[in-house]
Amino acid sequence: MAIAPEAIHAIAISVSGVVNCHDIASRGVLGRQVFIEMHLIVNAPDVETAHGITEEVERRLEERFQPVRILIHVEPPAYKSEKISFESR
Repeated sequence: MAIAPEAIHAIAISVSGVVNCHDIASRGVLGRQVFIEMHLIVNAPDVETAHGITEEVERRLEERFQPVRILIHVEPPAYKSEKISFESR
């Protein structure tokens, strides 16, 4: 783990349209290259809106942890899972 999942979660959840996130993983070395993977639950009526939300999450993570490569799996707003380890807003 390169970055605490709680730190990634806090940044993601600060973006409008993000409901929650889970399965957060990171690896690499801060300041050299970090890889972040996560599942992001978004409140979006269409793919274009969901894409915009994920791009904003990526932008904020890049701003904080660059250089970074990010892979986000988008989930619909009604998604439920026992794997979610953080409370929603």
